Amino acid sequence: MMVRRWMAATLLVLALAGETPRVAAQPSELPAMVVTLIGKAEWFKRGDSKWNTVDLHNELRVGDGIRTGPNVRAALRTVGGNAIRLAALTQAFIVAPPAGTPEPAPVRVRLDRGWLWVAVIPGTHAQAPIEVIAGPARVGVRDGGASFRLNRDGSVLVRTHHGLAVVHGSDPAATWERSLPEQQEVLVPPSGPPAANRPITRELAENNWALWNEEQDYVGYGGKEPPR
Repeated sequence: MMVRRWMAATLLVLALAGETPRVAAQPSELPAMVVTLIGKAEWFKRGDSKWNTVDLHNELRVGDGIRTGPNVRAALRTVGGNAIRLAALTQAFIVAPPAGTPEPAPVRVRLDRGWLWVAVIPGTHAQAPIEVIAGPARVGVRDGGASFRLNRDGSVLVRTHHGLAVVHGSDPAATWERSLPEQQEVLVPPSGPPAANRPITRELAENNWALWNEEQDYVGYGGKEPPR
């Protein structure tokens, strides 16, 4: 009975981390260091059995996760200086890219819930340094700043605030692809291809979150100066 319980707990941890019991390849942009904490956040280290409090300068690799509570924000910075920022009530894991992904492999972030913002240092990238799996969407952030909002109905709203993102279906069987230039957004439904891109929107509840990110992007990621 004890052996069965131990095996069940091990399988649960592996499922939570989204990793099979093998040594996962580490993209060259990892580890991602925790550089901002506003409030108390938690992380899940690959191989652990529970969530623990995360501290500044802790480093996340493939198989590790981070989550925020109410009124909490956190930010990670990759080796190359790209940023992954979590709003309150957000959970994300760093997962391994598929086998055969050409080098340099992107940092692949799986958004399980909440709001995420990714900022990539301006420049010419052969492929996206960061790729986000958010529900039905797989998004490569090629340049600039992009945000993601998972909705309760299973859809995801993807916005490119500046720069360029490329959106695909997260299902391997999906064949559609969408280029998402700056100041455009796309709502990806739970299944099937999305409708046409539309001009970017902002809801009142998002103002503080968006402004916080825009200020950081303006300083270091080629973003436009936010309104005052």
